[in-house]
Amino acid sequence: DMGGVLIDFNFDRTLKEYYPEKYHNIINELVFQNEVWRRMDGGFERSDDVIERVVPQLPEETRQLMSDMISDFYPYMPAIDGMADLIKRLKKAGYSVYLLSNATPRFFDRYLDIPALTLMDGYFISALYKLLKPQREIYEAFCNKFSLKAEECFFIDDMPQNIQGAKDYGMSGFVFKKDIQALEKALNDEGVDF
Repeated sequence: DMGGVLIDFNFDRTLKEYYPEKYHNIINELVFQNEVWRRMDGGFERSDDVIERVVPQLPEETRQLMSDMISDFYPYMPAIDGMADLIKRLKKAGYSVYLLSNATPRFFDRYLDIPALTLMDGYFISALYKLLKPQREIYEAFCNKFSLKAEECFFIDDMPQNIQGAKDYGMSGFVFKKDIQALEKALNDEGVDF
């Protein structure tokens, strides 16, 4: 996964950092905690359409920044320390590393700015396939795209339901909570030697 694993995809932090508290509820209701975000990640809505439809409902002083965030959220998600180094070590040990993420096609405009993402052997971005984690079909399509066997994959995500979806498909997995030592132990316990 990308958000919550490689970069800090955190709506609560973003709200506190960029918006006065009086606007948090309406921003969550209309954007961050709204199905509209998943629909963009699933490729079912374009960001331009969401901006046109949703942003006018927000308080005027939040509209420009929210338009920018809906169009391109990557500048608001800093890299998670240590993940690029961990991926380098895995690759040096001979493992392939792929990205499977719920994201919009805007990913391809920004991924070169994120060190961990430049190390990947391949990318599977949900919106291009009109699939979302934790649907079984997304794990199947991912494995098919890269000729992988589910039982040979170890999936890392910050959302327990996405790990469960991967396990239901036959992958091993780990719920990442920004603790790299715990992730390294889980990989070692799974027989990943690096």
